Amino acid sequence: MANGRVSGKAFSKAFAFFDHGSFSWRTYPPSETGASRTYSRGWPRAGMTHDGLAFERPQLEPPTTEIGGSSSPPLLPTPLASDASKGPDFAREARQGSGGQDLVTAVARLFDKERAHKLFKTPTANLGSNGAPQHPDKRKAGGHGPNLDDEVSFLLPVDPDTAEETPGAFHSPPEWWAEFAPAVHRWETLMGSPAPVPVEFGPRGGRRLASVFAEWLMGLPRGWITHIPGLNRARQLKAAGNGVVSQQAFTAYLHLLNYKEEPGNG
Repeated sequence: MANGRVSGKAFSKAFAFFDHGSFSWRTYPPSETGASRTYSRGWPRAGMTHDGLAFERPQLEPPTTEIGGSSSPPLLPTPLASDASKGPDFAREARQGSGGQDLVTAVARLFDKERAHKLFKTPTANLGSNGAPQHPDKRKAGGHGPNLDDEVSFLLPVDPDTAEETPGAFHSPPEWWAEFAPAVHRWETLMGSPAPVPVEFGPRGGRRLASVFAEWLMGLPRGWITHIPGLNRARQLKAAGNGVVSQQAFTAYLHLLNYKEEPGNG
């Protein structure tokens, strides 16, 4: 393999090599004494690795050939190593035009807020002691935002009298959820368990939030709160509202532990 040519394809000269001793990328070529520094410059927008060396590759211009009377669709930007640690940068795109758009920004353009999944409100500790639910429009007219009890009781078409959970099912019936269905399906996939029936009838016959649904929304296994002896519905909802999503807490602690173990962060 000649420097600058891999498998018959021309590339620029290698700029970094992988050092197995330190398990890191280092600048290439090393100095005459064999010393090298940890590679800290930005990675190119296009390139490849081969035999432990990293090469930059010239970027191709987007195709302009017209197909069927219209230009072919543009290509997504090449992924960058820094994409994992930043959000979309719409200001950069405005300054530099579409050529300054990175992959994170391009994807954010494709899936903007108008197309995002409709999410339920987060359970709060006062759900069981805040009175009967109200229609979200009535709650907004009074100058307040709707809560989870309002959304579940008035916006979902599921009937507590006829709705039944199917043993062994991976997902609950999508017709229960109206516009919330995509978000529920996604959380069911991550949780590995179908959502329970979200509503029940209260003592006076009105629809209200089922505490087992608030428990499921918080990422907890069935019964973690609702099977504790002595906890009525109000106390169960208070426990759910005062708790945290365990998956998020685990991720946060893992991030902190990894950060502490990095050199210089003791």
